[in-house]
Amino acid sequence: MKEQRREFLVNSMQSVGIVLCSGSLMSLLQACDMNEDPVNTNLNTEPFLIDLTKPEFLDLQPIGGAVYYNEPSANGGNDIVIIRLEQSKFLVVSAICTHQGCSVNLPTIDQKTLVCPCHNAEFSPLTGEVLVQPKQGIATPLPVFRNEFNVSDNVLTIYLPIKS
Repeated sequence: MKEQRREFLVNSMQSVGIVLCSGSLMSLLQACDMNEDPVNTNLNTEPFLIDLTKPEFLDLQPIGGAVYYNEPSANGGNDIVIIRLEQSKFLVVSAICTHQGCSVNLPTIDQKTLVCPCHNAEFSPLTGEVLVQPKQGIATPLPVFRNEFNVSDNVLTIYLPIKS
């Protein structure tokens, strides 16, 4: 009798555990199916070629260099920030803070992050992720745009959203 009761309790607790964990397990499995790439996968993008030998892109020559860029027909006419992460790797993010729409400052020697001057939110210059939330409210990561760099001709291709 004691053994049957123990077996009943063990089986019951296992069933309860399975039921309680099933929701979390489903969420975990669905998360595994999601694209974890932070790059904006907007289907309505268009490639824009940037010749990095032009004078306006001289600040991108050193690793860590950053510039603003604007393509009026793309990204809602808003600026983007281009940062050279490695010799042949770049980060391209929206220059518009996700908190209240102010333009973020480029990283400098003194301030290594992308900072929103309106409410002091800080974003990673390596990923666009939020490092410091604004004093009030919440910011989300800066949108990241896909890019490709052709070393032989020193041309950066960026893919920006366009109006459909």
